[in-house]
Amino acid sequence: MSTDPRSTLAGLAALQAETLGSPDVCVAVLDGPVDLAHPAFRGANVTALEMPVSSDEAADRTHGTHVTSLVFGQPSGPAPGIAPKAKGIVVPVHNFRPETNAPAGNPPDLAKGIRDAIAAGAHVITMHGGALSPDAGMLDALAKALARAAERNVLVVVAAEGDGNEHFHVPTAASTVLAVAAEDAEGKLLDFGMWGPTYRDSGIVAPGEGLIGAAPGGGTVAQSGATFAAAMVAGLAALLLSVQITRGKQPDARAVRSALLQSAMPLTMSQSERGKGVLRGRLDVAAALKLI
Repeated sequence: MSTDPRSTLAGLAALQAETLGSPDVCVAVLDGPVDLAHPAFRGANVTALEMPVSSDEAADRTHGTHVTSLVFGQPSGPAPGIAPKAKGIVVPVHNFRPETNAPAGNPPDLAKGIRDAIAAGAHVITMHGGALSPDAGMLDALAKALARAAERNVLVVVAAEGDGNEHFHVPTAASTVLAVAAEDAEGKLLDFGMWGPTYRDSGIVAPGEGLIGAAPGGGTVAQSGATFAAAMVAGLAALLLSVQITRGKQPDARAVRSALLQSAMPLTMSQSERGKGVLRGRLDVAAALKLI
């Protein structure tokens, strides 16, 4: 099943009627390289930082293009996104290989990407990847980059990963991030993202099945998983930050994160079985807006 990502979020239409995003709000996408010549980005305020992956012509742009369009796809284009009028920065940190579409990345690359995104003025960062660690201090560079983001009031939205055991997946298990797991149209948690007990206070569930996004070369493709759900939540965070600005407030990413977590609807026992009850709840757009 393929779905317009906007239709999966109840309450989004009312929020987008108030704002499609402010150019004063910046979202950084840490993923693979992106085909910014795609018609979905025609008129979008999105630029790419030069990273080592940028010059690799063999790198597959399917994943990064899709994720980026979920946030910045223009309303009149083939793949409309959640916050099309926000400012965007693409930070290519994953080198997806055409034969596997699997990323070849590592925590130091992610750490540098986070630091570069902060330096470029990001209010929100959406990303996936990382590494397992027996304790939270093993991945020092990545932990320091996440700490810097928290100090600068930058919201880091990450795809929920892990395997439910008593260990850490960094950055997903960091106490300052917003972890996002994916569900299908029936509210069942997808197999793409798993999570452990460290995420009980910072994890939410969002739609992530069959989301239509831009594909390199001008077409569209439907993909599923926590990474795509996280991108939509990052776009939603950008809209909420934009609402703060239109109401005469300073953009406050901490307040947006708090609103998204506090407004999340608790999962039933059957819904949370695979998550072992450790996620905060399901995304509720309208309730989050009321708390802003």
